[in-house]
Amino acid sequence: MCEVIERNRAEARAEGRAEGRMEERYEIVTDMLRDGMNINTVARIAKMTDEQVMAIGKKAAVL
Repeated sequence: MCEVIERNRAEARAEGRAEGRMEERYEIVTDMLRDGMNINTVARIAKMTDEQVMAIGKKAAVL
């Protein structure tokens, strides 16, 4: 029983860290777009597709 709880906690921590990293990536992408960087360049640096970058830019009202 205790092992199950510990495994669930570990999974929750890993999920939280992944979400935090994604939020940070979105912030960085948004900042780059606000600074006028080209979508293709932002996508290459962020290791995302152009479509993903454009979606982030639209959601943040930058594009």
